[in-house]
Amino acid sequence: MITRLQLGTSRLENIRPEVREKFLDKSWLHLGDPENEALISKSFSISYLFEIFKSKNISFIFTKIFQKIYRNKRRNSNRGVIELYSETNFKVFYFRKADMLPFDDNSIDFIYSEHFFEHLFFDEAFALFRECHRILKPYGVIRTCVPDADLRIYEKPEPLGFPNKKLPYSDPGKHKTRWSVYALEETLRLAGFESQPLRYCDKWGKYNIQHPLSNADAYDRCPEKEMIFDLSYIYRTDSLIIDGIKKSF
Repeated sequence: MITRLQLGTSRLENIRPEVREKFLDKSWLHLGDPENEALISKSFSISYLFEIFKSKNISFIFTKIFQKIYRNKRRNSNRGVIELYSETNFKVFYFRKADMLPFDDNSIDFIYSEHFFEHLFFDEAFALFRECHRILKPYGVIRTCVPDADLRIYEKPEPLGFPNKKLPYSDPGKHKTRWSVYALEETLRLAGFESQPLRYCDKWGKYNIQHPLSNADAYDRCPEKEMIFDLSYIYRTDSLIIDGIKKSF
């Protein structure tokens, strides 16, 4: 029975081996990348090289080449791809404002999303948060990790047009919304959630870190404790991370 949802999942073969047991079982539905965009071929095709060198951005070119080598190595060292996909539920995911997630109202315990909502325009992101509110059970949680684009102090603010100004805004890899704690908290509130910030930078230049256990009462009636009080599966912990708790129908 599916009780957990991950939004914007990378292909399963890209999930870190040390956290796979938290994600790869039939309690999860992973909505993520299509195969032809995420399964990396074993060689650099002429068309691939042509596309990345068109950018004329040295940093971007080296990043894409490194990613290709790294993903090839990870894919080749992983268990068989067929075996991975047989252990859980995975569907290719595209979201438009009018779309509905494939669940009944009040049916999911926990939703997780890491570095996905920045790839949506704000109106799409808000519509998806509303859908998440619809499908979560009362006191269910959505945990959202996104780049703290402008306020972060642990590294330089995200450059405009990330990852490359020359990428069109129609490209799935383009960052389309710049989130801060103030924008994400208000968006979650308007979508019907009570927010619990876990990691964020504020307008006074302070980096705030809070573990869910420090405010355990807020999660007292949540149906999914295992994932809520465990942060080990979050890959990019230096991010803006906020929990949204559904407090009512």
